[in-house]
Amino acid sequence: MLEKGKISLRQFTVLVLLYTVGSTILIIPSILTSVAKQDAWIAGFIGLGGGVVAVFLYSSLASKFPGKNFSQILEQLLGKWVGKTVSLVYLLTFVFLLCLFVLRDIGDFMVSVMMVETPIEVIHFTFLVVVIFAVRQGLETLSRTAELFLPWTFFLFLILVFAVSPHIDFNAARPVMEFGLKPVLNASISFLTFPFLELIVFLMIIPYVNTQHIRKGFLTGTLIGGGSLILISILSILVLGVVDTSESVYSSYDLAKQINLGGFIQRVEAMMAFLWFTTVFMKLTILTYVVSLGLAQTLELHDHKVLTLPLALIMYVFSIDLFPNISFLIEFTQTMQIYVLIYGAVFPIILIILSNIRQVRSLKPKENEAGT
Repeated sequence: MLEKGKISLRQFTVLVLLYTVGSTILIIPSILTSVAKQDAWIAGFIGLGGGVVAVFLYSSLASKFPGKNFSQILEQLLGKWVGKTVSLVYLLTFVFLLCLFVLRDIGDFMVSVMMVETPIEVIHFTFLVVVIFAVRQGLETLSRTAELFLPWTFFLFLILVFAVSPHIDFNAARPVMEFGLKPVLNASISFLTFPFLELIVFLMIIPYVNTQHIRKGFLTGTLIGGGSLILISILSILVLGVVDTSESVYSSYDLAKQINLGGFIQRVEAMMAFLWFTTVFMKLTILTYVVSLGLAQTLELHDHKVLTLPLALIMYVFSIDLFPNISFLIEFTQTMQIYVLIYGAVFPIILIILSNIRQVRSLKPKENEAGT
Protein backbone atom coordinates (compact mmCIF):
# COMPACT_ATOMS: atom_id res chain seq x y z
CA MET A 1 0.00 0.00 0.00
CA LEU A 2 1.57 3.28 -1.15
CA GLU A 3 -0.60 5.36 1.20
CA LYS A 4 0.25 4.61 4.82
CA GLY A 5 -2.25 7.01 6.37
CA LYS A 6 -5.74 6.24 7.59
CA ILE A 7 -8.78 8.50 7.83
CA SER A 8 -11.97 8.24 9.86
CA LEU A 9 -15.45 7.70 8.46
CA ARG A 10 -16.33 11.31 9.34
CA GLN A 11 -13.33 12.60 7.39
CA PHE A 12 -14.30 10.42 4.43
CA THR A 13 -17.84 11.84 4.59
CA VAL A 14 -16.50 15.40 4.55
CA LEU A 15 -14.31 14.62 1.54
CA VAL A 16 -17.29 13.18 -0.35
CA LEU A 17 -19.45 16.18 0.58
CA LEU A 18 -16.94 18.82 -0.54
CA TYR A 19 -16.10 16.85 -3.69
CA THR A 20 -19.80 16.55 -4.58
CA VAL A 21 -20.29 20.30 -4.30
CA GLY A 22 -16.91 20.98 -5.96
CA SER A 23 -17.01 23.06 -9.13
CA THR A 24 -20.55 21.84 -9.80
CA ILE A 25 -22.01 24.53 -7.57
CA LEU A 26 -20.84 27.15 -10.07
CA ILE A 27 -22.49 25.69 -13.15
CA ILE A 28 -25.25 23.25 -12.20
CA PRO A 29 -28.12 25.80 -11.86
CA SER A 30 -27.48 26.98 -15.40
CA ILE A 31 -27.18 23.43 -16.78
CA LEU A 32 -30.39 22.23 -15.15
CA THR A 33 -32.44 25.34 -15.92
CA SER A 34 -31.38 25.57 -19.56
CA VAL A 35 -32.91 22.13 -20.15
CA ALA A 36 -35.70 21.69 -17.58
CA LYS A 37 -36.58 25.38 -17.10
CA GLN A 38 -38.53 25.97 -13.88
CA ASP A 39 -38.69 22.21 -13.28
CA ALA A 40 -34.94 22.06 -12.63
CA TRP A 41 -35.59 21.19 -8.98
CA ILE A 42 -37.51 18.05 -10.04
CA ALA A 43 -34.62 17.03 -12.26
CA GLY A 44 -32.30 17.64 -9.33
CA PHE A 45 -34.13 15.21 -7.06
CA ILE A 46 -34.28 12.55 -9.79
CA GLY A 47 -30.56 12.96 -10.40
CA LEU A 48 -29.86 12.72 -6.67
CA GLY A 49 -31.84 9.47 -6.56
CA GLY A 50 -29.64 8.12 -9.32
CA GLY A 51 -26.61 9.28 -7.36
CA VAL A 52 -27.72 7.23 -4.36
CA VAL A 53 -27.97 4.16 -6.61
CA ALA A 54 -24.45 4.89 -7.92
CA VAL A 55 -23.10 5.10 -4.36
CA PHE A 56 -24.64 1.70 -3.55
CA LEU A 57 -22.98 0.32 -6.69
CA TYR A 58 -19.54 1.70 -5.78
CA SER A 59 -19.72 0.63 -2.15
CA SER A 60 -20.83 -2.87 -3.21
CA LEU A 61 -17.85 -3.16 -5.54
CA ALA A 62 -15.50 -2.00 -2.78
CA SER A 63 -16.97 -4.49 -0.30
CA LYS A 64 -16.15 -7.38 -2.65
CA PHE A 65 -12.46 -6.44 -2.52
CA PRO A 66 -11.76 -5.24 1.03
CA GLY A 67 -8.48 -3.42 1.53
CA LYS A 68 -7.89 -2.92 -2.21
CA ASN A 69 -8.04 0.32 -4.16
CA PHE A 70 -9.49 0.56 -7.65
CA SER A 71 -6.22 -0.15 -9.48
CA GLN A 72 -5.71 -3.28 -7.39
CA ILE A 73 -9.30 -4.36 -7.99
CA LEU A 74 -8.76 -4.13 -11.75
CA GLU A 75 -5.60 -6.22 -11.56
CA GLN A 76 -7.29 -8.88 -9.44
CA LEU A 77 -10.35 -9.08 -11.70
CA LEU A 78 -8.73 -8.77 -15.12
CA GLY A 79 -5.27 -10.16 -14.51
CA LYS A 80 -2.06 -8.27 -13.95
CA TRP A 81 -1.29 -6.89 -17.40
CA VAL A 82 -4.82 -6.38 -18.65
CA GLY A 83 -5.72 -4.82 -15.32
CA LYS A 84 -2.74 -2.46 -15.47
CA THR A 85 -3.63 -1.45 -19.01
CA VAL A 86 -7.26 -0.74 -18.13
CA SER A 87 -6.14 1.14 -15.02
CA LEU A 88 -3.86 3.38 -17.07
CA VAL A 89 -6.62 4.07 -19.59
CA TYR A 90 -9.07 4.85 -16.79
CA LEU A 91 -6.66 7.20 -14.99
CA LEU A 92 -5.43 9.06 -18.06
CA THR A 93 -8.63 9.34 -20.11
CA PHE A 94 -11.04 9.92 -17.25
CA VAL A 95 -9.61 11.03 -13.90
CA PHE A 96 -6.82 13.13 -15.42
CA LEU A 97 -9.30 14.67 -17.86
CA LEU A 98 -11.51 15.57 -14.90
CA CYS A 99 -8.50 17.31 -13.36
CA LEU A 100 -8.08 19.43 -16.48
CA PHE A 101 -11.81 20.13 -16.58
CA VAL A 102 -11.98 21.35 -12.99
CA LEU A 103 -8.78 23.41 -13.30
CA ARG A 104 -10.09 25.11 -16.41
CA ASP A 105 -13.42 25.74 -14.64
CA ILE A 106 -11.82 27.71 -11.84
CA GLY A 107 -9.52 29.54 -14.27
CA ASP A 108 -12.40 30.64 -16.50
CA PHE A 109 -14.45 31.65 -13.49
CA MET A 110 -11.67 33.87 -12.13
CA VAL A 111 -10.82 35.62 -15.39
CA SER A 112 -14.47 35.99 -16.40
CA VAL A 113 -16.02 37.55 -13.31
CA MET A 114 -13.39 38.40 -10.69
CA MET A 115 -9.90 39.06 -12.05
CA VAL A 116 -10.65 39.91 -15.65
CA GLU A 117 -7.25 41.45 -16.42
CA THR A 118 -5.24 38.57 -14.94
CA PRO A 119 -3.93 35.98 -17.42
CA ILE A 120 -5.50 32.58 -16.90
CA GLU A 121 -2.02 31.04 -16.87
CA VAL A 122 -1.29 32.88 -13.62
CA ILE A 123 -4.50 31.58 -12.05
CA HIS A 124 -3.73 28.00 -13.06
CA PHE A 125 -0.12 28.18 -11.87
CA THR A 126 -1.07 29.63 -8.47
CA PHE A 127 -3.85 27.12 -7.93
CA LEU A 128 -1.68 24.16 -8.95
CA VAL A 129 1.10 25.14 -6.55
CA VAL A 130 -1.31 24.87 -3.63
CA VAL A 131 -2.94 21.68 -4.94
CA ILE A 132 0.36 19.85 -5.44
CA PHE A 133 1.56 20.93 -2.00
CA ALA A 134 -1.65 19.50 -0.51
CA VAL A 135 -1.34 16.21 -2.42
CA ARG A 136 2.24 15.74 -1.22
CA GLN A 137 1.12 16.06 2.41
CA GLY A 138 -0.88 12.85 2.13
CA LEU A 139 -4.46 11.73 2.66
CA GLU A 140 -4.56 12.31 6.43
CA THR A 141 -3.50 15.95 6.14
CA LEU A 142 -5.91 16.52 3.27
CA SER A 143 -8.78 15.06 5.30
CA ARG A 144 -7.99 17.20 8.34
CA THR A 145 -7.86 20.27 6.12
CA ALA A 146 -11.29 19.37 4.76
CA GLU A 147 -12.62 19.18 8.33
CA LEU A 148 -11.27 22.68 9.00
CA PHE A 149 -12.84 24.03 5.81
CA LEU A 150 -16.27 22.50 6.36
CA PRO A 151 -17.60 24.83 9.14
CA TRP A 152 -16.61 27.94 7.18
CA THR A 153 -18.10 26.55 4.00
CA PHE A 154 -21.33 25.67 5.81
CA PHE A 155 -21.44 29.10 7.48
CA LEU A 156 -21.03 30.99 4.19
CA PHE A 157 -23.59 28.74 2.51
CA LEU A 158 -26.15 29.56 5.23
CA ILE A 159 -25.43 33.28 4.87
CA LEU A 160 -26.04 33.02 1.13
CA VAL A 161 -29.33 31.17 1.59
CA PHE A 162 -30.75 33.51 4.25
CA ALA A 163 -29.44 36.69 2.63
CA VAL A 164 -31.14 36.08 -0.72
CA SER A 165 -34.35 34.66 0.76
CA PRO A 166 -36.11 38.08 0.85
CA HIS A 167 -35.82 38.21 -2.95
CA ILE A 168 -37.59 34.89 -3.50
CA ASP A 169 -40.51 34.88 -5.94
CA PHE A 170 -42.31 31.53 -5.90
CA ASN A 171 -44.16 32.40 -9.10
CA ALA A 172 -40.88 31.83 -10.94
CA ALA A 173 -41.28 28.08 -10.33
CA ARG A 174 -44.67 27.93 -12.06
CA PRO A 175 -46.16 26.22 -13.94
CA VAL A 176 -44.91 22.83 -12.88
CA MET A 177 -44.08 20.32 -15.67
CA GLU A 178 -45.03 22.85 -18.33
CA PHE A 179 -42.89 21.16 -20.98
CA GLY A 180 -43.52 17.57 -19.94
CA LEU A 181 -41.29 14.87 -18.53
CA LYS A 182 -38.66 14.58 -21.29
CA PRO A 183 -36.65 17.76 -20.54
CA VAL A 184 -36.75 16.93 -16.82
CA LEU A 185 -35.26 13.49 -17.45
CA ASN A 186 -32.63 14.92 -19.79
CA ALA A 187 -31.60 17.45 -17.14
CA SER A 188 -31.56 14.77 -14.44
CA ILE A 189 -29.03 12.76 -16.50
CA SER A 190 -26.76 15.81 -16.55
CA PHE A 191 -27.08 16.16 -12.78
CA LEU A 192 -26.47 12.45 -12.29
CA THR A 193 -23.35 12.70 -14.42
CA PHE A 194 -21.99 15.83 -12.74
CA PRO A 195 -21.16 15.15 -9.97
CA PHE A 196 -22.54 11.80 -8.74
CA LEU A 197 -21.03 9.42 -11.30
CA GLU A 198 -17.68 11.14 -10.72
CA LEU A 199 -17.72 9.70 -7.19
CA ILE A 200 -16.28 6.47 -8.58
CA VAL A 201 -12.86 8.06 -7.97
CA PHE A 202 -13.37 7.41 -4.24
CA LEU A 203 -12.79 3.71 -4.88
CA MET A 204 -9.11 4.70 -4.75
CA ILE A 205 -9.59 6.18 -1.26
CA ILE A 206 -12.01 3.73 0.40
CA PRO A 207 -9.27 1.21 1.45
CA TYR A 208 -7.69 3.89 3.63
CA VAL A 209 -10.85 4.60 5.63
CA ASN A 210 -10.53 3.25 9.15
CA THR A 211 -13.82 1.34 9.12
CA GLN A 212 -15.66 -1.24 7.06
CA HIS A 213 -19.00 0.60 7.20
CA ILE A 214 -18.24 2.81 4.21
CA ARG A 215 -21.72 3.01 2.73
CA LYS A 216 -23.18 5.15 5.53
CA GLY A 217 -20.54 7.86 5.21
CA PHE A 218 -20.61 7.67 1.42
CA LEU A 219 -24.38 8.17 1.33
CA THR A 220 -24.35 10.95 3.93
CA GLY A 221 -21.77 13.00 2.05
CA THR A 222 -23.57 12.45 -1.25
CA LEU A 223 -27.00 13.40 0.11
CA ILE A 224 -25.81 16.56 1.88
CA GLY A 225 -23.71 17.68 -1.08
CA GLY A 226 -26.44 16.87 -3.60
CA GLY A 227 -29.07 18.56 -1.46
CA SER A 228 -26.94 21.71 -1.31
CA LEU A 229 -26.67 21.78 -5.11
CA ILE A 230 -30.44 21.36 -5.49
CA LEU A 231 -31.05 24.17 -2.99
CA ILE A 232 -28.73 26.53 -4.90
CA SER A 233 -30.53 25.64 -8.14
CA ILE A 234 -33.93 26.34 -6.58
CA LEU A 235 -32.76 29.68 -5.17
CA SER A 236 -31.31 30.68 -8.53
CA ILE A 237 -34.67 30.08 -10.21
CA LEU A 238 -36.72 31.80 -7.49
CA VAL A 239 -34.44 34.83 -7.19
CA LEU A 240 -32.90 35.34 -10.64
CA GLY A 241 -35.66 33.78 -12.71
CA VAL A 242 -35.50 31.02 -15.30
CA VAL A 243 -34.18 33.17 -18.16
CA ASP A 244 -31.32 34.80 -16.26
CA THR A 245 -30.32 31.52 -14.60
CA SER A 246 -30.19 29.58 -17.85
CA GLU A 247 -28.30 32.32 -19.71
CA SER A 248 -25.68 32.89 -17.01
CA VAL A 249 -22.67 30.57 -16.95
CA TYR A 250 -22.06 31.15 -13.23
CA SER A 251 -25.57 31.75 -11.95
CA SER A 252 -24.70 30.92 -8.32
CA TYR A 253 -22.20 33.80 -8.37
CA ASP A 254 -24.87 36.07 -9.83
CA LEU A 255 -27.13 34.88 -7.03
CA ALA A 256 -24.62 36.15 -4.45
CA LYS A 257 -24.73 39.56 -6.16
CA GLN A 258 -28.36 39.86 -5.08
CA ILE A 259 -27.41 40.06 -1.40
CA ASN A 260 -28.55 43.42 -0.08
CA LEU A 261 -29.43 43.70 3.59
CA GLY A 262 -30.80 47.12 4.50
CA GLY A 263 -28.73 48.80 1.81
CA PHE A 264 -25.70 48.28 4.06
CA ILE A 265 -24.50 44.71 3.46
CA GLN A 266 -24.13 44.27 -0.27
CA ARG A 267 -21.58 43.44 -2.98
CA VAL A 268 -20.24 40.56 -0.88
CA GLU A 269 -19.98 38.08 -3.74
CA ALA A 270 -16.17 38.18 -3.52
CA MET A 271 -16.41 36.91 0.06
CA MET A 272 -18.86 34.25 -1.06
CA ALA A 273 -16.31 33.16 -3.65
CA PHE A 274 -14.34 31.66 -0.75
CA LEU A 275 -17.05 28.98 -0.56
CA TRP A 276 -16.49 28.07 -4.21
CA PHE A 277 -12.69 28.23 -3.94
CA THR A 278 -12.78 25.81 -1.03
CA THR A 279 -14.93 23.18 -2.72
CA VAL A 280 -13.14 23.48 -6.08
CA PHE A 281 -9.76 23.23 -4.34
CA MET A 282 -10.83 20.07 -2.50
CA LYS A 283 -12.20 18.48 -5.65
CA LEU A 284 -9.10 19.19 -7.74
CA THR A 285 -6.81 18.03 -4.92
CA ILE A 286 -8.71 14.74 -4.51
CA LEU A 287 -8.62 14.11 -8.27
CA THR A 288 -4.90 14.88 -8.48
CA TYR A 289 -4.23 12.63 -5.49
CA VAL A 290 -6.18 9.79 -7.11
CA VAL A 291 -4.27 10.16 -10.38
CA SER A 292 -0.84 10.19 -8.70
CA LEU A 293 -1.70 7.29 -6.38
CA GLY A 294 -3.27 5.23 -9.15
CA LEU A 295 -0.39 5.75 -11.57
CA ALA A 296 2.17 4.89 -8.89
CA GLN A 297 0.20 1.75 -7.99
CA THR A 298 -0.11 0.67 -11.62
CA LEU A 299 3.51 1.43 -12.50
CA GLU A 300 4.70 -0.22 -9.27
CA LEU A 301 6.50 2.86 -7.96
CA HIS A 302 7.52 3.15 -4.32
CA ASP A 303 6.14 6.67 -3.79
CA HIS A 304 3.34 8.50 -5.56
CA LYS A 305 4.73 11.92 -4.58
CA VAL A 306 7.40 11.77 -7.30
CA LEU A 307 4.60 12.06 -9.86
CA THR A 308 3.04 15.23 -8.45
CA LEU A 309 5.36 17.75 -10.13
CA PRO A 310 5.24 16.12 -13.61
CA LEU A 311 1.45 15.89 -13.30
CA ALA A 312 1.21 19.57 -12.36
CA LEU A 313 3.30 20.62 -15.36
CA ILE A 314 1.22 18.50 -17.75
CA MET A 315 -2.02 19.80 -16.23
CA TYR A 316 -0.81 23.37 -16.59
CA VAL A 317 -0.05 22.94 -20.29
CA PHE A 318 -3.00 20.76 -21.25
CA SER A 319 -5.59 22.88 -19.41
CA ILE A 320 -4.72 25.71 -21.79
CA ASP A 321 -4.09 23.74 -24.99
CA LEU A 322 -7.05 21.34 -24.82
CA PHE A 323 -9.56 24.02 -23.78
CA PRO A 324 -8.60 27.24 -25.62
CA ASN A 325 -11.59 29.23 -24.34
CA ILE A 326 -14.73 29.00 -22.24
CA SER A 327 -16.98 28.45 -25.27
CA PHE A 328 -15.01 25.34 -26.22
CA LEU A 329 -15.20 24.13 -22.60
CA ILE A 330 -18.99 24.48 -22.59
CA GLU A 331 -19.25 22.57 -25.88
CA PHE A 332 -16.91 19.87 -24.59
CA THR A 333 -19.17 19.34 -21.57
CA GLN A 334 -21.46 17.19 -23.75
CA THR A 335 -18.54 14.93 -24.70
CA MET A 336 -17.35 14.85 -21.11
CA GLN A 337 -20.79 13.70 -20.03
CA ILE A 338 -20.45 10.63 -22.25
CA TYR A 339 -17.05 9.83 -20.71
CA VAL A 340 -18.46 10.08 -17.20
CA LEU A 341 -21.48 7.91 -18.05
CA ILE A 342 -19.20 5.20 -19.44
CA TYR A 343 -16.65 5.24 -16.62
CA GLY A 344 -19.05 6.04 -13.81
CA ALA A 345 -21.97 3.76 -14.72
CA VAL A 346 -21.20 1.20 -17.44
CA PHE A 347 -17.68 0.40 -16.24
CA PRO A 348 -18.53 -0.46 -12.59
CA ILE A 349 -21.59 -2.49 -13.65
CA ILE A 350 -19.35 -4.62 -15.88
CA LEU A 351 -16.89 -5.05 -13.00
CA ILE A 352 -19.69 -6.11 -10.62
CA ILE A 353 -20.88 -8.69 -13.16
CA LEU A 354 -17.35 -10.03 -13.62
CA SER A 355 -16.79 -10.27 -9.87
CA ASN A 356 -20.06 -12.19 -9.43
CA ILE A 357 -19.13 -14.60 -12.24
CA ARG A 358 -15.73 -15.13 -10.66
CA GLN A 359 -17.31 -15.72 -7.27
CA VAL A 360 -19.69 -18.34 -8.69
CA ARG A 361 -16.83 -20.14 -10.44
CA SER A 362 -14.75 -20.17 -7.26
CA LEU A 363 -17.64 -21.76 -5.33
CA LYS A 364 -18.17 -24.63 -7.80
CA PRO A 365 -14.94 -26.53 -6.97
CA LYS A 366 -15.78 -26.32 -3.28
CA GLU A 367 -19.25 -27.74 -3.93
CA ASN A 368 -17.77 -30.60 -5.98
CA GLU A 369 -15.29 -31.38 -3.19
CA ALA A 370 -18.11 -31.39 -0.66
CA GLY A 371 -20.13 -33.76 -2.86
CA THR A 372 -17.16 -36.10 -3.23
